[in-house]
Amino acid sequence: MGFKLGLLVAILLGGAAALGVDAAEEGMTPPTDPIVTDRPTDSASPVLVPRKTLQLELGYKFSRLDTASSRTDTQVFPDLLARYGISRKVELRLTASGWTFRDTDTGKQDGFTDVSLGTKIALADARGKRPQMSLLADVNLPVGDPGFTDDYLIPKVLFLATHGLTDRLGLTYNLGPSLVTRKKNNETRSDVTLHYAVALSGEVGEAVNLFGEIYGAFGYGDDLPDRHSIQAGTTILLSRNVQIDIRGGIGLVDNVPDWLAGVGFAFRLPL
Repeated sequence: MGFKLGLLVAILLGGAAALGVDAAEEGMTPPTDPIVTDRPTDSASPVLVPRKTLQLELGYKFSRLDTASSRTDTQVFPDLLARYGISRKVELRLTASGWTFRDTDTGKQDGFTDVSLGTKIALADARGKRPQMSLLADVNLPVGDPGFTDDYLIPKVLFLATHGLTDRLGLTYNLGPSLVTRKKNNETRSDVTLHYAVALSGEVGEAVNLFGEIYGAFGYGDDLPDRHSIQAGTTILLSRNVQIDIRGGIGLVDNVPDWLAGVGFAFRLPL
């Protein structure tokens, strides 16, 4: 686990250092628009990170799942999303939940989870009644510890869009499939899961944004259950490049956490 933590930190520091060199050599000016993040909502915004900008989004999440026979408390940290703007149309993404800590009736477990690599591609800017649109594609890499990995590559594609309903109110939605591979009865099979998320958000003043969201997935295949949850929260801009967030949610079906709570922090470089 220590090696994996060191590797994760090295990647982040190396990316920040490389970005700083690029900025110094090219005389880059910092982004002027406020930071836009893909956390704490489950839905991702179609907005991309500015070109040659590194954006880090991380946080802590606690959830509880009660069943008729047991209780499972789960903690996730640092819940990291690293984003780097290649151009105005393309950003690269690395998702690493990091460590998961489970506390069950039978004992405690902890382990490093899988990592995802992906990209977000801009499709169209908002114009008239047309929403801002992007495409997000990533693949889950089964590099996690035993009991904390999906064992197979899981590709996923999402369509992302945001409608500006008013000057302060917006509707963001995502829709797309992932291909889940599993082994059952000594046979390997792949089934499709259709992911969705719909979030309504509104600005309160210049720095505070409130949101409510329903999200989940429909499973198409044997033993691949549907998942549905709702959550609400707030994001607060501390500066043009720094944001904090708070959220809480509840599950709508038996196979997802009964409730969850989380806090987060996001910033981008160059500042």
